[in-house]
Formats: sequence, structure tokens, C-alpha cells
Amino acid sequence: MLHPRFCYTIAVASSPRHVVRGAAAVSASVAALAALAALADARPHGARPARASATAYARQDDHGRHRAVHATGDSTRTRPGVGAVTATRGGHGTARAYARVKHVSIFKGLLRAASVLARASASGQGAGADGRVARLSINGHGRGSPTHRRVYQLDGYGYAIVLDPASGGIAGIRATLTHPYKGIAAGSSVTVAFAAASASDAVVAPAPPKRRPAHPHATPPKKSKPPVPHAKRRVPPRVRLLNTKRGFTFPVYGAHDYTDTFGAARADTGFHEGNDIFAAAGTPIVAVTSGTLNRVGTLKVSGNRLWVKSDRGDSFFYAHLSAFAADDHNGLRVKAGQVIGFVGSTGDAEKTPPHLHFEVHPGDGPAVDPYPFLRAWEGRRDVPAAAWLVHYARDAGTRPGTLVEVRDFLSG
Repeated sequence: MLHPRFCYTIAVASSPRHVVRGAAAVSASVAALAALAALADARPHGARPARASATAYARQDDHGRHRAVHATGDSTRTRPGVGAVTATRGGHGTARAYARVKHVSIFKGLLRAASVLARASASGQGAGADGRVARLSINGHGRGSPTHRRVYQLDGYGYAIVLDPASGGIAGIRATLTHPYKGIAAGSSVTVAFAAASASDAVVAPAPPKRRPAHPHATPPKKSKPPVPHAKRRVPPRVRLLNTKRGFTFPVYGAHDYTDTFGAARADTGFHEGNDIFAAAGTPIVAVTSGTLNRVGTLKVSGNRLWVKSDRGDSFFYAHLSAFAADDHNGLRVKAGQVIGFVGSTGDAEKTPPHLHFEVHPGDGPAVDPYPFLRAWEGRRDVPAAAWLVHYARDAGTRPGTLVEVRDFLSG
């Protein structure tokens, strides 16, 4: 008997030969459907794999969506200014999406903004979204830089909703005309910078019900102790995104302490895209792998900062340095374990204990959680732990922690 979820139709042929062939085909179809039904019944009731989905786009108007990306399962999708990253490995679902649009003009300049940012993230523990609109103006009148949902009137022509939570994510700006404006029809609507993310962990099928004894006087079987549940652990990004088998070392040389704070809320940047490694001021900071230095300089938030780009195209961000190594400059070739700076509290970290803010960007794309990699690199032995001494032991003028003056244009 077929499973009730499946049905089929038999077509009667006009000749006996066709009837025989049709019957054989129907028999084969019935057998295949029965096998599928049995396979469906074999799946544990209530079980569900981990799920993750992320969507982002730069703009949506009457002509459709522009620069749209969508990711599901274990994948990364990026286009200029937008990205979506999802993972389901190890039974844990995680998803992140972002859209950043600069120099925004809507309805022929009726509404303008210097930039619009929308971000969304989700995991088995929950979901969240935030964003920012910089230097918003309506018909030439400045309206500030809102960081939460607000509704603005467009001088009688319509309205705009800023940072509007919707559809499991957030829209940077949704603008709608209620009256015609400069040849644009009433009812026209534009959305700029949208990001949405959803994720759930895997669900294990419940244990089958215990059988009752066959006889009312029969001795029931002894109860077995339930298995001790394993503690949830964090799963690192897929190995194909960032190969860390050899040639890597921990970024701080000396006593240190850190926890996984990736994704934590931040007032200035929205959320924390790395891990903070706390150590004494002046502790040497080394290149985690061989590659090239770039963007060596100083910024208001990150303070003294630089990037190391590996030969495979992966990038690593270092921030809040007290000082750079004496020969640091854009384009400098470095080896794994070579000193490139020293732990400090520059930038917006002036009132915090000295630490290194460290980020991992596979393929020079969106940041991923560096914690699993840092844990692995702490025990790495294929790169000498004191490789920096080979270069610096003979340099009497170099002192860990020595502050040097830098600008954001250092180059070779």
C-alpha cells in the first residue's frame, strides 16, 4: 500500500501491446514511489537539520532589486557593498548579512544621505539587526544621522521610514511618494540598504516511547542512565574559507588573555567584528602568517592599525597598537612570527586596558569569528615562537612599546 502522502495516475492505452508496456511502467513507478514512502517513514519524526539563510541588497525600486545576494546552508555571497554569510556545520546555524550604500539620492534629490548601513545576524540563540544613516537631508534641510527607527515627512510629497525592522531584518531607508514629484508618479517606493538573517540549530529526534511489559506481572527492564549531553561548542568557519593547517602563529608574543566577543554590540561600529587579546602594554605583536603589510597608519576609532594580507588572499586586521615596528610600511613583506607592532590602547581604546583588537577576513571579505583560529594557533609549533628575535636581537634601537609618530599614508 502506498504512503498516503503520495498519489499517482494510470493512463489506459488503446492497444494490448501498449497496455502491457503501460502496466510495466506503472509497476515500476509504483515500486519507486513505495521506496520513497518507506524512506520518508524511516526519517525520525521531529528531527530537523540546522538551517541558515541571509539576504541583502543595495536598492529596490520599480525596476527590481539591485546588487542583491542570498546565501543558505554553508555559503558566502558578496557584491560591492553587500554580503551574506551562512553556516550550518556541526548542527549550529549562523547567518549574517549587510548592505552599505554611499551617496544616496532618492526621488531626484528630495531625500539624500551620505551613506546608509543595514546589518542583520542570527543564530540558534536568536536574531538582531541594526544600522545607521549618515547626514540625512530632506529637500535640502539636514535631519542629522539617525541610529534607530524614525519616520520623516517629505515636505508634503510623501514619507520615509529610517531603519525600519521588517521581514526578519532591517531596511535602511524606505521612501514612498503620496503625491507626484518632478515627474515621478504617486505611489512610487524606493528601499535603500536591506539586510535580513535567520538561523536555527539542528533538532534531534525524541527517543521512542518505552514499551510496557508484555504481562502485568512481568519484571520491567532496568532503567538505563540517560547519556550525558555534550556541551555545545563553537564551530570554526569552513576550512576551505581559510586554510590554517600550517604556517600560522598566535598574534601576541607573551602572556595574554582573551574570550570570544565576536558579534557583541558596539556603540561606534554596531557590532564587534573580532576578538580583543589583552596583554601588558608593549608586548610584541607578530604577523600570524607570511604576507604583505597594507593600510599602515592611524585612524580615530582603531588608533594605530595595519593589515596583513596573506599570499592566499586572506586578510588579518590589527588595531589599538601602541607603536609600529621600526620598518613597517605599506607593501613590506613579512614572515609568520615577525614583529609588526606592540600592544597598546590607541584610538577609542584609550580608557581600556591595553589589548590587541584582531580580525580575520577570509578572501579579504566579511569578518568571521577569529576565536577558533586563535585557540588552534596557541598550540602551533611549526612556526618558531620567538621568530621575531632573529631580526630584532641585533637592532639595539628597537624597544618594544616605543611610541612612534605615524600618519595614514606610510608607504615603501
